[in-house]
Amino acid sequence: MKSSAGTDASAMASVKTLAERYAQETESLGKLHPKVVRAVCDKKFPELIKPHNSGNLRQFIDTCSVIAEGCMSTGWCNFVWGMHNYLIALYPQSVQEKVWHGTDPVRQLVSASLGPAGKAIEERDSGLLVSGRWSFASGCDHAEWLLLGIKRDGHEPTLGLFRRKEVEIDDSSWQVIGLRGTGSKDVVANEVLVPWERLLSFSESLAPYAAMLILVIVGPVVGGAQGAVDHYQRSLQSMLHNVDDFSLKSAPHLLCLTKATAEVDTARTIVLAAADQLDINPTPDDYTTAKIVRDTAYAAQLSKRATQRVFDISGGSALKKSNPLQRFYRDVTAGCAHARLRWDEQALSFASLSLTRK
Repeated sequence: MKSSAGTDASAMASVKTLAERYAQETESLGKLHPKVVRAVCDKKFPELIKPHNSGNLRQFIDTCSVIAEGCMSTGWCNFVWGMHNYLIALYPQSVQEKVWHGTDPVRQLVSASLGPAGKAIEERDSGLLVSGRWSFASGCDHAEWLLLGIKRDGHEPTLGLFRRKEVEIDDSSWQVIGLRGTGSKDVVANEVLVPWERLLSFSESLAPYAAMLILVIVGPVVGGAQGAVDHYQRSLQSMLHNVDDFSLKSAPHLLCLTKATAEVDTARTIVLAAADQLDINPTPDDYTTAKIVRDTAYAAQLSKRATQRVFDISGGSALKKSNPLQRFYRDVTAGCAHARLRWDEQALSFASLSLTRK
């Protein structure tokens, strides 16, 4: 486990261990185990980047990554809940108080599907009447609120805040091979009236924070890769008991371990350096945003490469359901399928911008 200075290493380690213990049950449930949700919330990990708290983006990403070393679905849900807490702070004070009321942090979780998949079908004095279906709402089973993107005729897209009881969760929509425990299901709204105070335009909410919204995605991916590499390293240590075992026969394994650790270490360095930039300025210019998005996708590629490397060399034993390596492999692969982590798209966008930059 690797963590940056300033984080509570013991708290992260305890949640990582618990998440790992319940990882198989989390997969079977198709959502995080209740004990894991409680532990994450009791440690206030989804609250690290609430603006009034002392945590910063570097600490938050580091925390999501370390938790993911035990169970990537848990680290993924924590990044979702935490990042959307940050967005809630952009809404009026009255809305923030409704979301963060009470003392139970579990009842303050916020899930989301930010793409404008819903549609405003009518404008009323009190708000917008909205219907739609949104996909990939990670952690929605445990959330009391959801941030959902809305199309509006004649207007830019809007980010609406819905109460959990105002929408339906389609349990049949999350049948996947990776990140099963995130419960990233579809949510459906049928003519829900969203008050004006719970509506923000994309230019007020998402657009200024694009770099941050994308960077946080890769934290659990780096953590999942670290979990895979750590598992492989422990397997090697059990096979190679003394220096005499380090023969030419073991050289491919040793080289594989070295390459994989270098790839994960490099990915983490890139990500945390970008987080440091955003801690100084969370709304950077377009070029800096494109560069951070490029670096995020590259870190994902490095993490995927390291995980693939150790999975491939581990042979048939890695295919057993009892072997955590196959879960890390599936989860990292699934995480890298996120639209914002696809290398070609982000690399070409950066290249185009850099060539036209004056």
